[in-house]
Amino acid sequence: MSGKYKNNKDSLLGKIYGSQNFLTSKRLLERIVRKSTITKNDIVIEIGTGKGHLTEVLCRKADYVFSVEIDKKLYKHAKERLKNINNLKIICGDFMKYHLPDKGKYKVFSNIPYYLTTKIVRKLTQNPNPPSEIWLVMEKGAAKRFLGIPSETKYSLYLKHRWKLDIAYFFKKEDFHPKPSVDSVLLHFLRK
Repeated sequence: MSGKYKNNKDSLLGKIYGSQNFLTSKRLLERIVRKSTITKNDIVIEIGTGKGHLTEVLCRKADYVFSVEIDKKLYKHAKERLKNINNLKIICGDFMKYHLPDKGKYKVFSNIPYYLTTKIVRKLTQNPNPPSEIWLVMEKGAAKRFLGIPSETKYSLYLKHRWKLDIAYFFKKEDFHPKPSVDSVLLHFLRK
């Protein structure tokens, strides 16, 4: 395959699927998961297993983790890498089609694909049985819009009526591989 064709194909796939920026530092992942209230009593849903680095840290903190990965290659890699973890189920599928629990408490912690931020937030916050808490790594600009900064929107007011929101962590671009072109934060949602 010629370099020119490969670059065009990669560019097209990036536009279709969005770029994926991974957090791989074990120390950083442990730090951000410690900021959560996840305990051995919690069921956690992760959106996008990726390479499994965050998944592994979540499994050490939670009772059970359900991780949904759309990319078949990443799914197979993570499934093999994490095969000895007993409190984990990796699902190969599209989170936007994934059925959230109808009853019972659960939490969500994820480094989400930025191009799906609004759709993911709407799915989680408007579900009949929403999570009790959500931690999402997202673009800083999107987080500010959800917080109503610089000005409130209909949706930011809707969120504030049902959720307490705060930025739990500010990332450096160098924390990600590959490095994103935007600033990123960990946004926490606590159901009221």
